[in-house]
Formats: sequence, C-alpha cells, structure tokens
Amino acid sequence: MDNYIQPVFSKQRLEAFSDGVIAIIITLLVLEIKVPHINGEINFNTLIVSLFHLIPKFLSWALSFFMVLIMWVNHHRIFDDLKSSSNGLMWFNGLLLFFISFVPFPTAFMGDYFNQPLSSFFFGISLSLMGLSFGFLRLYIYSNPKLLKEEIDLSKYKSMLIKTFLFGPLFYLSGAIVSFVNVHISYCIYALVPVYFIFFGIKKSN
Repeated sequence: MDNYIQPVFSKQRLEAFSDGVIAIIITLLVLEIKVPHINGEINFNTLIVSLFHLIPKFLSWALSFFMVLIMWVNHHRIFDDLKSSSNGLMWFNGLLLFFISFVPFPTAFMGDYFNQPLSSFFFGISLSLMGLSFGFLRLYIYSNPKLLKEEIDLSKYKSMLIKTFLFGPLFYLSGAIVSFVNVHISYCIYALVPVYFIFFGIKKSN
C-alpha cells in the first residue's frame, strides 16, 4: 500500500489537468476529418460523393469520441469519491492519460483503412490498454482506501473494480479478435460499449 499520502498534490489540480488533456484529445480526434479536395467540376453530385467517402472517418471519430467520453465521465466519478491525492495516484492517472492520448492515432488509422482487419484489431488493442490502465487506477485507489471519502462502501467499490477490468477491456479485446473474422461485427462490438455505459452505466460506489 502507498502509505505516503501527500496532501500537497490536491486532487482538484490533478483532475483539472486531466480534464484539460482529455479535452485536447477529443479535439484532436475531430481534426482527423479533413474537408475533401475535389479535382474537376464541383457540383452537388461530386460533393455528395466526397462526403460519402468520409463516412469511415466519421464512424471512426464517433466511436473514439464516445470511448474517450466514457473515460472522462468515469474519471470524474473516481475523483468525486476521493478526499485526497498521493504520488502513486498521480502516476497511475498519468498512465491512463498516456493511453488515452494515443487514441487519435488508431482512430486515424482505422478511418483510412476502415475495411481492413488489422486497423480494427489495432484500434481494439489500443482501447483495451486504455481500459486496463483505468482498471489499474481503480485498483490502486482500492488498495489505498485512505484516499477515499469515509462514506464510500469498499465492497461496492470492489464490485465496480471487477466490472472495470472485465467489461471494457474484455469487450475491446473481443472486438479486436473478431476483426479477423468479420471487421463489421467487430465495430458493432465496439459500439456496444458506449451504449452500455450510456444506458446501463456503472453506478457510483457510495
């Protein structure tokens, strides 16, 4: 356990930094959708065709946007349960931001090669690592209960910890594996993750 809890690292400052990083990441995601350059005559038909060719980019952006949004919402829930911070918390939070910040690359790769199994596989593996890092952040907090507010039920927190490790990373990994069977089914699996969290999301622990 990390018994050296340092109140000098305020959780508000750490949360504000994380919010800023995630906001930049979400902005970078949409920047991958470029306005198409049309050679030759520009009319309604050529514009529609050019937008049609961008559909893979739009779908890749939408998937990644909601994945990162899920992380932000649950990150907020985690920090709302905390009463203090520590050196270890900073590093585990940094690890999570490390993997979240990588998301724009597999998103762009998938948008360019949308029907290729490898691009979907790479996307799923990247998200699995992001999900695992989120799980390790929860595990660190669970292992250091002094960081939590007194009213937090540790048994409920443990239940959420198990769901964190099993649900997100497992779905991402299964989607990645299914990519080599049918790439479109893998995208459906990825899409189930935001659907689940939006409508049946993990509740707070208190």
